[in-house]
Amino acid sequence: MTTGQIIQLPFFFVLGRPRSGTTLLRTLLDAHPNIAIPLENSGMIHLFFRYRKVRRWDPDKLDEFFDDFFRPDNLKNWKTDREGIRECLEDVSGKQLPFHQVIRIFYYHYQSAFRKEEIQWLGDKSPLFSLYSEQLFRAFPDAKFIHLVRDYRANLSSMCRQDLFSPSETFILMQWKKSAGQIGRLASAHPERFLTVRYEDLVTDPRGTFSMVCDFLQVRYLSELLDPAYRQGAIRSLYDPGFLDRWQPGLSGEITAEHTEKWKHELSAGSVMKADYIAGKTGERFDYFPLNEHFKPLFQLKMSLKVLLFHLQEMNRYLYDRLPLRMKTRIRNRRFILSYRLLAYYKKRFGAG
Repeated sequence: MTTGQIIQLPFFFVLGRPRSGTTLLRTLLDAHPNIAIPLENSGMIHLFFRYRKVRRWDPDKLDEFFDDFFRPDNLKNWKTDREGIRECLEDVSGKQLPFHQVIRIFYYHYQSAFRKEEIQWLGDKSPLFSLYSEQLFRAFPDAKFIHLVRDYRANLSSMCRQDLFSPSETFILMQWKKSAGQIGRLASAHPERFLTVRYEDLVTDPRGTFSMVCDFLQVRYLSELLDPAYRQGAIRSLYDPGFLDRWQPGLSGEITAEHTEKWKHELSAGSVMKADYIAGKTGERFDYFPLNEHFKPLFQLKMSLKVLLFHLQEMNRYLYDRLPLRMKTRIRNRRFILSYRLLAYYKKRFGAG
């Protein structure tokens, strides 16, 4: 495929919060012979903030972009044809191109563990991007979006089991609310570019739901992609066994709905009330109905203060996004995150945040 054809390939995003089935859907889509959707690349949004205004790509700017793309540690598991990327970048050197076309060159040369035929779609799946749907919508004016949403209480329960995420329940719920609300508004205004998929539908009716996703992308539906035997070899080559055991124990097995109701006995009544207060109204748009509808004034006051703290943290994220890329890379690579340690102490001392 020529460079000119690569930069014109259709592009799509899988958007969804962590622990919402996005890795499962990414795996199914990457198994398709006509779709290339690499492993997560959360650094791409930071590249966008740095290079979004570039129009003419001279050789020095392309070299800089190349180095920055492969700088983040989260790309260490990418297998890619760097020489092929270099050759394509030489073809576009000196030309006027938007960011979304240049980035396609990198995604096209990702080397999937699955057999490929003619690539008809390039895709991206990074849960972080669920908070940046408006920026992505503007940055990729021709892209499609698959919004994978999960019950906010089940999402909370699953994220609380992992120490990688914020220890604050309020923070997790507010991010779910912000993500689902923002993407939902875009989907209502531009239905031709968005497909909403509920996690619960994907795991209870994988054939019907995956067929709907294929129809949205206008690619052939292949039932064999849902066969665990088809995916197991590629999954083992992509992921460390420890990662699979801890994070994705069912990724290479049969798709089941066994986890959809676990939140009902994992979350306390207080956590469910907090979840319903923060995300209940947004959840109703996706047929996730709250168990609590009336809240005492003191509870509302207490939650209002916690929500205010979330918005202050969001201001920090807004400022962080506009820092120089190299500074952000150093911050992301820090193993000690002070705010999370303080929240963990608060949770241990005073209860869930």
